[in-house]
Amino acid sequence: MTQLVLSVNTWFRFIAFLAFVTALGGPCSALSPKDAESGSYVYQVSRDGQIIGQLRQDFERDENRLTVITAADIEVTLFGISLYDADQRVEETWLDGKLQSVISSANVDGQDRAVTLRRQGDRMVGIYNGKERNLSAALIPTTLWNSSIIKAKALLDTSKGKTRKISVTDVGMENVHLPIGDVMAHHYSIDGEFRREVWFDEAGVLVVVQMLGKDGSTIRQELLQRP
Repeated sequence: MTQLVLSVNTWFRFIAFLAFVTALGGPCSALSPKDAESGSYVYQVSRDGQIIGQLRQDFERDENRLTVITAADIEVTLFGISLYDADQRVEETWLDGKLQSVISSANVDGQDRAVTLRRQGDRMVGIYNGKERNLSAALIPTTLWNSSIIKAKALLDTSKGKTRKISVTDVGMENVHLPIGDVMAHHYSIDGEFRREVWFDEAGVLVVVQMLGKDGSTIRQELLQRP
């Protein structure tokens, strides 16, 4: 049971929503802080094929300002008994393509986690559960929808307000099976202090996120609904 909780908790920390930039062999368009339009994306989350929750990403555009809210609700049960329960809400604010603030609140099995970061010059300054944080404002949040992710060397962990070093490998185009049907998608592998397998459709929209839990279980996020 401990391994099960750890695997789902690992996924939850880095809950993801990702798109990537136009590039040779890549999609014809992509989400980015400068051009993302208002709209919502909904994903189902499963563990070894069993649905354990849902993730929703809401984009709100107001001229040169973009607000992105990621909300997730996860519960693992056995014979009707709750073994693990977690929810998280992350709000990002962007202005002219530059990150201005990240505010995250979560409750993981009764433990509260809170991150508040605001831009001060070229830094993101704030707190995580009362502890001071001072990070580069160039980091991309681990909500991962920002198209610049494929060129990133480090990310901003929205769960604990830390820097996570990464590398990204282009795996190529693949056919993936989704609740909404089969789609051709571009596969990228993210490694380092944050590990994920991610797939994007030809429009540059994230369709699948996948990771292995510490117990070997497969945690998978799949697109259910788009604007």
